[in-house]
Amino acid sequence: MKNYPKHQLSRIIAVSAAAIMLLSACGKATDTETETTPETTTTVSTETTADTTTETTAATTPETTAETTTATTTATSAETTTATTTVATTVAATNVASTAATTTATTVATTVATTTVAATTTATTAPAEKPAREGDIPATSVELAAAMGNGWNLGNTMEAVANWLPSTAGVKDYERAWGQPTTTKEMIAGVKAAGFDSVRIPVAWSNLMSDDGNYTISKQYFDRVDEIIGYVLDCDMYAVVNIHWDGGWWDGFYSSDSAVYDETMKKYTAVWTQIAEHYKDYSHKLIFESANEELGNGNIPDSKCYPIVNEINSNFVNIVRSSGGKNADRFLLIAGYNTDIVKTCSPLYKMPEDTAKNKLLISVHYYTPSIYCIADNPSNSWGYADKWGSDADISEMRRYLSMMKKFTDAGYGVIIGEYGVAEKKLAENQFQIKEGSYDFISSMIELCEEYGYCPMLWDTGSWYNRSTRKIKSDELATILTEAKAKQP
Repeated sequence: MKNYPKHQLSRIIAVSAAAIMLLSACGKATDTETETTPETTTTVSTETTADTTTETTAATTPETTAETTTATTTATSAETTTATTTVATTVAATNVASTAATTTATTVATTVATTTVAATTTATTAPAEKPAREGDIPATSVELAAAMGNGWNLGNTMEAVANWLPSTAGVKDYERAWGQPTTTKEMIAGVKAAGFDSVRIPVAWSNLMSDDGNYTISKQYFDRVDEIIGYVLDCDMYAVVNIHWDGGWWDGFYSSDSAVYDETMKKYTAVWTQIAEHYKDYSHKLIFESANEELGNGNIPDSKCYPIVNEINSNFVNIVRSSGGKNADRFLLIAGYNTDIVKTCSPLYKMPEDTAKNKLLISVHYYTPSIYCIADNPSNSWGYADKWGSDADISEMRRYLSMMKKFTDAGYGVIIGEYGVAEKKLAENQFQIKEGSYDFISSMIELCEEYGYCPMLWDTGSWYNRSTRKIKSDELATILTEAKAKQP
């Protein structure tokens, strides 16, 4: 038996009972591997990297874009955003630790009885038949955020942008382009078994899109996203789908050329019109998110930028609601300004009007301090930290998260759409979990439980091993299962 440190013993107590409950949701565990791609460090890229930063607020970025090949670490997501006072740093993310994934009983991989959801007519037409997958849906967005429990990001997967792929590349070539294995129903069942109740699926819809100016989403891409959403819904989890960084076309919104702005809005409108039509009969457990971190731009004055952000979000709501079906009252996740807490809490930021009552949520990200959460290299030019967990650190996290009560008090559920910690880079393709990482995750989960938010862990392989379908560390496994056991 493993000798756990004393501070972990309370977490272990809840493991067995929670595991039994979790296994019933997705079916019997399986040892069958359907994907042979190993979880190895991938090569991805950064968009831009700033050399300066000021740490005063909730840093917001790290997914990867994939133009250069810089193997880095998993808390990152390569979009360029601001760390409140503009940390325009994008850090490539996707290292996969080579440590064995030995976990507690709650990380047993389980098999989901899935029904593949596929488009049966055109790329913009919803599938003819689907299981209801409805379940008990909370009445308000505040209640929904609490019901979504702990969330997990399917990072660096369907949002991968890979301009180097040949024209003959298929959807799964893009899915694996940033180093992740093909997503399987067993993989998602393992996420459920680990204690998560919601999955965010970032998507780059421009992959395989028509180039005729109509911005028609590929049927092949729709079919694959359908399958993955099906895996999530069949495990009785909530699914969140967005338009992610998607190659950076969002910059057109902030152009001084009105024609560029109009064309960018044309694309945004076309994409959401197709998504809304395609999924309008899906379960209410499918949630649409208006954007990722791209709503906001430090190159133009706030007085001009905030109205643009507000208009984009308003257009999003109107498009979805007008499509009818279950979209008439579907829960919608509204992206904050750069998903930055302080900027989103500004009086300049406005939640859109909505014809449905109490169905809007707000999304922000938390990567503070960025020198700890985003920087993976000790020689990083704008700073580096490899420890977290002091009273001051926890107080800072509480202070920022408490600011979002402004929205819950107004009737909007709060989703921390991404949070996480970059691993320390030791050498090429060699990374190490930073000291305090598990305390960071545990503190986020506990504070979100206190405030009624849903935290969604950004993960590209550091925390959950998609090939073995298990949480990589015993300590994190117990944190997740203990949190699951506390849920009503």
